[in-house]
Amino acid sequence: MSSIVDRIVPKQRKMSTKVGGLLIIVGETMFLFSLLNFLMITRLQYYSSGDSFMRTLFPHYLFFLAALFIAAFIGMWLTYVYVFPSKQRFAQEQAIKDDRSPLFNKVLDIESDIEELKTAVIELSKKMDQIAEKDNR
Repeated sequence: MSSIVDRIVPKQRKMSTKVGGLLIIVGETMFLFSLLNFLMITRLQYYSSGDSFMRTLFPHYLFFLAALFIAAFIGMWLTYVYVFPSKQRFAQEQAIKDDRSPLFNKVLDIESDIEELKTAVIELSKKMDQIAEKDNR
């Protein structure tokens, strides 16, 4: 089974960071283009000749835009306060289920090793104290 998967899945190549860096930069700056698109769409919606509801509700385009930014800010605040912590906790709990995370398993192994070392140090400390008591007598 493993050999079939190895034949189907291509091996990853060692490459420079230029392609990955470019994709990250483009991905991180795409929100600027989204903002421009958003502004253009709001102008279309606000000045639509078939629908004057927005012009009736907001007498000036800047009021309309400010209301949209306030709504977006509230959405970002709610996401930051409630959604991000929940998503992080869910992702981390899923990652450690059923030995899915090799890193978490290593951490557990290291914790076990540390506990063994603590026990050994405590035993050595007790023996050193006993030796010191015998020497003082």
